[in-house]
Amino acid sequence: RDYPETISLAVDARDVARRIYQVRERIPVQPGPLKLWYPQWMPGNHAATGPINQFAGLVIAGNGQRIEWRRDPLDMYAFHVQVPEGVTVLDIQFQSLSPTADDQGRVAMTTELMSVQWSRLLLYPAGYDARRIRFEPSLRLPEGWQFGSALETAGTDGGANRFKALALVDLVDSPVYAGRYFKRFDLDPGAKIPVRLNVIADAPELLDAKPEMLAAHRALVTQADRVFGARPFAHYDFLLALSDQFSGIGLEHQQSSENGTFPGYLTGDAPFSDNYLLPHEYAHSWNGKFMRPAMLWTPHYNTPIQNDLLWVYEAQTEFWAWVLAP
Repeated sequence: RDYPETISLAVDARDVARRIYQVRERIPVQPGPLKLWYPQWMPGNHAATGPINQFAGLVIAGNGQRIEWRRDPLDMYAFHVQVPEGVTVLDIQFQSLSPTADDQGRVAMTTELMSVQWSRLLLYPAGYDARRIRFEPSLRLPEGWQFGSALETAGTDGGANRFKALALVDLVDSPVYAGRYFKRFDLDPGAKIPVRLNVIADAPELLDAKPEMLAAHRALVTQADRVFGARPFAHYDFLLALSDQFSGIGLEHQQSSENGTFPGYLTGDAPFSDNYLLPHEYAHSWNGKFMRPAMLWTPHYNTPIQNDLLWVYEAQTEFWAWVLAP
């Protein structure tokens, strides 16, 4: 069954000096007991990696009055609320704290660039399939910053970027990369199903991609079509961070991928020499996202993932990455 109404999620990511995401969430509710979950088991990580240690400052209110919440004594990712009579919407505030060094966790925000993983920035009602809960997200970025994402934009409102409403499963699967220095490259000009490379970097000169580097990435798209056939997405956005401050990452999504590598990646001479990151994550759109071993699928983010056939999910993808890398 569907969750009755759409949940509003507003993220303010302007506090890059302190590396803090400010979150405001409005969840339509009915009076009575309510269990809220912070996402724990994340696709692509194959483990319980939801960073609950970076979740802070939770305040829940209804009709302007603060409402007490209780942490589940056995499940640290669960929060219990008794919704009072007359309250139809919960107003929720909290912060997500990005690490400032690798020994604290994955650095996802610096003064020049950031990633926005929605799974770190929301609570959702228990008892529903992630495909049956709809969110309406918005994101406020520092002045002048640009972003790339597979999300469909719906306009701006008071400086915030609004996105079209979508299911929780698709929101979590659609991160945002944003930065002070940003450039987008079309990897298949004129295609009915676009494939784009969205790059953020520590400095503007790191975005000056050599022609042969772009040719190699365009060849990757062409060769993947020859290997797999039809594209299993409406459009695809590589999200790429070039930084020695931002933590490296490779994480697959259906219509995008998160990639973080060394600053000089686009200005070098051999994009895929000993670096199969982008080919690997792109192949995952077919192997792992479009088609996935059954035990690696779960109805939401607080059911344990069983990693049977992970060798198909990851090892076969790595094989295709070696094939596809020019």
